[in-house]
Amino acid sequence: MNKNAYSTIDLSARRSAQVGIKMVIDISDKIVVVTGAARGIGKEIALNLAKENASVIMTYNSNKMEAEELFQNICSFNDKCMLMKCDVTKADEVRILYKNILNKYNKVDVLINNAGICDDNRVQMMSLEQWAKVIEVNLTGCFICSRTISKNMILNQSGKILNVSSIKGLEGCVGQSNYSASKAGVIAFTKSFAKEVGKFNVAVNAVCPGFIVTDLNRNNEEKRKIAESRSVLDYTNSLKDVVNFVLYYVSDMLRGASGQTFILDSRI
Repeated sequence: MNKNAYSTIDLSARRSAQVGIKMVIDISDKIVVVTGAARGIGKEIALNLAKENASVIMTYNSNKMEAEELFQNICSFNDKCMLMKCDVTKADEVRILYKNILNKYNKVDVLINNAGICDDNRVQMMSLEQWAKVIEVNLTGCFICSRTISKNMILNQSGKILNVSSIKGLEGCVGQSNYSASKAGVIAFTKSFAKEVGKFNVAVNAVCPGFIVTDLNRNNEEKRKIAESRSVLDYTNSLKDVVNFVLYYVSDMLRGASGQTFILDSRI
């Protein structure tokens, strides 16, 4: 047994100390697609899935250098992964991605719809182009990838989709009406699609991370301070929480949830 292929998580520190019970997560047999994997949350998700010996198919659109650097890093310890350029808003490109995945792996176990952008402005100053592009990538891209890649899951009567939404899709955000609307749409799409494919044993869920410093908001100190001021916990490493949640979600330990929105945050 390859110990490197496991994440060992204590059910609770106290219970583990008393009775020595541990939960072992093995995802070494999983085929996982992560869109928008070149940077930010997608990069961390892809890297950590690969570290757990999953076969990870990473997509990128414009960030070629970052994506290839990540892929080379992953190839140094996991040779089962694949990198492909794919604009998730282009149905033809997603179909090519899907075909290449099936040619190499024959199946898809999990799709993580992570690709997303933001282009901020207040409504009165926001151009139609700003509005449409964010909706197209964040929501339509999620739809296209889900529609295409779920075909194999439906055929195999097994699979999971995880759509990366946002707290802003639940409560809105000044200057980000396009982004907030797109992420709210992702949640509604998740609930609707879950009802359609549940009979095929395919689960569809959404996750809303708390505030995470990524390339999209790295220079926004004001938003970071607001997020921290609203948190009821001092612990603010939301990125680590997201990664741990994804590892658990991809595994067979979580099988009975669908149509749900998981909020990984402590803001009230």
